[in-house]
Amino acid sequence: MRRPVVTVYFLLLFLVACKSAIRRPKEPWRCLYYWKTIFAPSASEKQKADSLGVHTLYIKLFDVVWNPANGLPEPAAKLLVRDSAWLQTKSTIPVVFITNESLQHLDSAQTDQLAGNIYGLVNKIAGQHHFAAYQELQIDCDWTKSTKATYFRLLQKIKALHPDKILSATIRLHQVKYRQSAGVPPVDKGLLMCYNMGDLQAPDVTNSIIDLPVFRQYIDHLAQYPLHLDAGLPLFSWMVIFSGNRFNGLIRNPPETPDQLAAFKKEGVGYRVLKDTLIDGRLLQQGRFVRLETSNYKTVEAAGRLLADRIRSAKLNVALYHLDSITLKKYSLHELENIYNSLH
Repeated sequence: MRRPVVTVYFLLLFLVACKSAIRRPKEPWRCLYYWKTIFAPSASEKQKADSLGVHTLYIKLFDVVWNPANGLPEPAAKLLVRDSAWLQTKSTIPVVFITNESLQHLDSAQTDQLAGNIYGLVNKIAGQHHFAAYQELQIDCDWTKSTKATYFRLLQKIKALHPDKILSATIRLHQVKYRQSAGVPPVDKGLLMCYNMGDLQAPDVTNSIIDLPVFRQYIDHLAQYPLHLDAGLPLFSWMVIFSGNRFNGLIRNPPETPDQLAAFKKEGVGYRVLKDTLIDGRLLQQGRFVRLETSNYKTVEAAGRLLADRIRSAKLNVALYHLDSITLKKYSLHELENIYNSLH
């Protein structure tokens, strides 16, 4: 009479084991973004990337911006490669950043022409710098309701020109949470940008780069998103400047922080400037309010662990933003290893 019970017991153990095997992702593929216009990484940057076992670089080739003079989109900030030897030791994923403004006024014919222009320039730059055999092209655009139709058509046309390559798109958190209105881009896969999740221009926001309570609100239904998703995590910091309650600009990766300087006094979520002060070439006038925002190691690692429970893939790219000595020196090799491994 006990045999059926034993059989059921072992069947349950088998099902649990299978479920665990299905849920356990393989080790993430380690990637870094490179977002400068000149590719000339320093020896320390290359050494850190190599020590981390970074396989892949997402490299921005150019921006697409709106030219009001001729009423057309055009390329800007085109990449210049000065270290092609090291670049060739990595797998390269070209990235094109497209501003919303450049899509606002395009008709179908102009959209199709833009797709051809992007295709041509990507291949020209890739050929010049010896990564013409790239397997994936990524398009980065924070599309809106007014640009969705044009952007999605653009993606379809780019894919038609690159049928043998993977086409990916960056996906913002709000585009996952509100996917019914935002739509799902017609691409092979997406990369979820796990940063810039708060209102940068609101003076009472604590940290617009990454905030775990806000992050949790966006990822509840991530497992149901219909695209394969890779993950992008932040390493950068910036100082947000306000004049009164009005946003007045950014200082990216400030060399000094307000708590290191006598000219700043802690106030609320930020600091008040007590006297005119120059930081990284930017004059901060007396009375300005600044907020320092960072990608704290423990917060980024915790975000990765939250993501690991919701993104499951046989091959998961995890891209840290970005390859830059000022950014990377804020983290030990062990901390960066842990951030990558948080999605294991």
